[in-house]
Amino acid sequence: MNKLLLLALCPMIIALLGLVPRTARWLPKIAAVLMIIQLPIVGWLCSLIAKGEMLAYGPFVMDGIGTAFTVITTLVAVTSMIQAAMILPAERIMENPRMTDRRFTLFYTLSALFILTMYAVPLATHLGYLWIMIEATTLMSAPLIDYHRSRGALEATWKYLLLCSVGIAFALFGTMLIFASQHGLPGGGTMIFNHMIKQAQAFDPRLLRLGFVFCLLGYGTKAGIFPLHNWLPDAHSEAPSTVSALLSGALLNCALVAIWRLSQVMLASSQAALVHQLLVPAGAITVIAASLMLVSQHDLKRMLAYSSVEHIGLLTLAIGIGSGPVFILQAFNHSIVKVAFFLLAGNILYLSGTKLLSKLSGILKTVPLWGILLTVAAFAIAGSPPFGVFISEWLLLSKTFAAKEWLAAIMVIVGLTVTFIAISTHIGQVLFGKKINPLRSAPVWGWAIVPMSLLLISLLAGVSVTPSVMNMLTNLVNR
Repeated sequence: MNKLLLLALCPMIIALLGLVPRTARWLPKIAAVLMIIQLPIVGWLCSLIAKGEMLAYGPFVMDGIGTAFTVITTLVAVTSMIQAAMILPAERIMENPRMTDRRFTLFYTLSALFILTMYAVPLATHLGYLWIMIEATTLMSAPLIDYHRSRGALEATWKYLLLCSVGIAFALFGTMLIFASQHGLPGGGTMIFNHMIKQAQAFDPRLLRLGFVFCLLGYGTKAGIFPLHNWLPDAHSEAPSTVSALLSGALLNCALVAIWRLSQVMLASSQAALVHQLLVPAGAITVIAASLMLVSQHDLKRMLAYSSVEHIGLLTLAIGIGSGPVFILQAFNHSIVKVAFFLLAGNILYLSGTKLLSKLSGILKTVPLWGILLTVAAFAIAGSPPFGVFISEWLLLSKTFAAKEWLAAIMVIVGLTVTFIAISTHIGQVLFGKKINPLRSAPVWGWAIVPMSLLLISLLAGVSVTPSVMNMLTNLVNR
């Protein structure tokens, strides 16, 4: 058996079990256990990569970028499924007792297939398969957004499908143009990224540039780059908190990996100036636009969604200045903290029955442990030391100044400052004030373990970044 296929083993078992409605009672716990088993599997595969072994299955290869984002996706998926095992059955009993076993177990089938497609995207080293896998993430995740079957959820689902479908159509056209740019190559063109990079100098530069622009529009819509982000706040707000964690912590990274791989082809074709001119302003504008939109938010989960848009801007900027290690580091730190934040938001939503910031107050008095963790998460996601997000943002700003992109750096600093003030204000309103009367009771300690663990990882990530770690990430990017 091909070793790389072991990545699919646990998610496939969950997907198959979800097809049997009788498993509804115990499937959440089994799914959580299976995803915990996924951790040592991924760790073992990474150890093989570290020893120099090549892991591949057709066009799917566990190269440096693929390894990094496989680890990130695994951490996000494991923590989301563990929390889902606690909160979803409770929600089903208290809020939606009419949900059938078939609908409930189908949610796990789709979640597992969604995780599988998110594994496939960073491992796809073929331009065509990359497009197919990103489209598959849309198809698998859309029904998850409509989990609650409310009017708002249905509207968010259709908005997500329509906008991402338009975006993926642009990406398909861009893919065709990039392939067409190889018309002068002897023996025909290729869609394997390594081969494309080796032969990029012989590509037709006009078709290549046009293809990159269309792919950027398409994958930028999926990533949530401003002003292509309109689906993101609605989808994150209406989906269950565990699905929001998957969307923000893993799905958005997938589209950015696609942009990263295409940017490497552009660099090899001596088109670095175009990449720089498009991605650096796009990243900086996304950061400052998202920060301004954060100020006027009235919904806890929409606030977190706009925070995700801001971090997409930072990741886009990292690609624009060509810093692979910072790209990986920022993606890891953002994913870890944002998942913790969304899971805490889900806890609070279950307890209070509302997402409206105006109706949330006194969490520190109502549930002190959750309030403390929410405070820590707010400081972490806003880029406060000594958390990992602070380190990666500091390195990104340093690289941006080193690239002499003064305006972009200043815009990012302004955006980060506004973000810090906005998040502090909104979360302060949730933490302090009049104590709310909980609509439901919840196991405080049990539901806090996963967010607490993630915030601890973020803290460790912040204090463990050394030159040797950055060298390791550099070697990973160059593999």
